[in-house]
Amino acid sequence: MKTGGPSMAIMHRMQVAAGRVNPWLIALLALSLPLSTSAVTALALLILLLWVVSGAYGSKFKEIFRNEVCVAVLVYLALHGLGLLWTKEMDDGVDMLAKQWKLLMLPVFLSTLQLEHRRRTFYFFLAGLTLMMVTTYLAWLDLFHYGGVTPAHPTRRLFHVVYNPMLAFGCYLAAHEFLWGAGSKRLRAGMLVLALAMSVNMFITEGRTGQLAFFALFVLLVFQYFKKNIRKGLLVAGIAVPLLFAGGYTLSPTFQQRVDAARDEIAVFDTNPNTSIGLRLLFWQNSWQIIRLHPLVGVGTGDFQRAYTWMNLRYSPRMVATDNPHNHYILVLCQFGLMGLASLLAIFFLQVRAALRSGDDLWRLRLALPVLFLTIMLTESYLMVFETAFLFSLFSAVLFKTGEGPESGEG
Repeated sequence: MKTGGPSMAIMHRMQVAAGRVNPWLIALLALSLPLSTSAVTALALLILLLWVVSGAYGSKFKEIFRNEVCVAVLVYLALHGLGLLWTKEMDDGVDMLAKQWKLLMLPVFLSTLQLEHRRRTFYFFLAGLTLMMVTTYLAWLDLFHYGGVTPAHPTRRLFHVVYNPMLAFGCYLAAHEFLWGAGSKRLRAGMLVLALAMSVNMFITEGRTGQLAFFALFVLLVFQYFKKNIRKGLLVAGIAVPLLFAGGYTLSPTFQQRVDAARDEIAVFDTNPNTSIGLRLLFWQNSWQIIRLHPLVGVGTGDFQRAYTWMNLRYSPRMVATDNPHNHYILVLCQFGLMGLASLLAIFFLQVRAALRSGDDLWRLRLALPVLFLTIMLTESYLMVFETAFLFSLFSAVLFKTGEGPESGEG
């Protein structure tokens, strides 16, 4: 007992310290998400380590398996392991399975966060997004130069693919806190200014998927605001969305160029599919042939590239093959068939159901997260992309955590 007592006391202090530090590390991860993938990776690994050190596994796993959204994500991830049984490219399958680690952090986040830390996570995320937004404004004003960033391309190469979806969510979050937040009048006024700055930034940056998500979340916000008068919501959305689109098209050369390019690329698809949107349409077209041949369980985890290469040689031999159809629904259908699609959609069904059943002031945000991902997954495999996969796992934990769990006695 004499030798065990001090060691047990030290272990207990380590567990308590880990439990107190980890929520702050999660907030720092939210801050880093728009800024640095290296920082996010390091923080995620440290959070996982402290999660292990902090103990209380019984209550942690109890909370994890009582949370229906978390269980649905775990079932979806388990399907990737099951899909190795019928894949023909085991190495690619294992690599695809390893890429899901960002989603596997959801149970860790869920059983680490405390309910009172929710808004702290929101504001840290908004702070990181604001810092990144400031750099895009400086580049747009030709005051900041790095890595190919120019006034015409104010984000670094291809970063708009993840920046604009995060910006769309951040804009909704800021508007939500202005309309329904519990902060002071000064804080809520700051949230309004931030939402307006993010809205303008949306049209001077290049991410068309994020811009689509922006409009989807704007419509959601309008209907949530006029939830007691759906007709008024329809009227406001019907007027405001075309005005926003027309204003962005008229005032922003970048937005105008991206809209015109999308229209032209769709128009010439039959004669020239070798464009940004044309290639996506071709990927979807050829992927449908894979789905048609393997409708129930797909070709297996990681076997998409092999199957697509074969279809590409058959239907479009002069075009480049791909390992990503740039549509998460199609990727899941190709790998796991209808079984996989049902598993994926079950996650968002449970999120929507949980949002509508909840009675607190965050129910609107709980609806916004699935609307965001159901929209952006139409044009990219966003649950595999580093930043957006972490965005999903982090905010699923923040928004769909209940009052049960180890945090109740550790605050």
